[in-house]
Amino acid sequence: MQHIVIVGNAGAARECYWIFQEMLQADSTLSERYMFKGFLAWKNYPGNLKDLTCHSLGEATSYILSPDDRIVIGIGHPYLREEVFNYFKSKNALFFTLCHPLADINPTAKIGEANIFQRGSSVFCDAILGDANYLNGTVNLSHDASVGSFNFLGPLTLLLGNCTVGNKNSIAARCTILPGAKIGNNNIIAPNSVVYKGCGSNARMVGNPALKIASYMPEATLPCRNMQP
Repeated sequence: MQHIVIVGNAGAARECYWIFQEMLQADSTLSERYMFKGFLAWKNYPGNLKDLTCHSLGEATSYILSPDDRIVIGIGHPYLREEVFNYFKSKNALFFTLCHPLADINPTAKIGEANIFQRGSSVFCDAILGDANYLNGTVNLSHDASVGSFNFLGPLTLLLGNCTVGNKNSIAARCTILPGAKIGNNNIIAPNSVVYKGCGSNARMVGNPALKIASYMPEATLPCRNMQP
């Protein structure tokens, strides 16, 4: 029996818990192989597990991994997703990909590890998706789209054919990345934005067409220790 351990102890972690529960309900054979073990806090960020607080396992960096543990990164912030991924990778941990029963992954798509596919998300033919991305509901990766690692893709985001997205981007709800557009790393793209040709790295992009309104320093926007990650 393999044990699912969710790293994170706030809203995104609770979402991951319920995705896993719906996976079990949709496929009874999964419950013969996997069971939920609990939540791990990440570096003292305060929790908000609500009714799931009883499943807390303490602090991630104090936790002793079991060979049967499978790690889910239940945190939305791209930089923290990368931090958690690299930490557990250094411990030779194995990861678990959450895929809601109402998500759809084409068999020709190339998918990395530790990704999360919320309800209604689709990855179409020959798309590429790296590691530890969070597709937060009805995200559409069209044919030949290429997405790196540690990105947060908000609900109802469309990434159309042959577009390219780098690493650690935060793309908000209802954004559209048009065919062939190229986006670098560490960008924030505001809700409802439409990216035509793309952008470089470390930019805040807003509007239709999306324009750079400011530079973005990712380290400065990490959640404070007294806030939920």
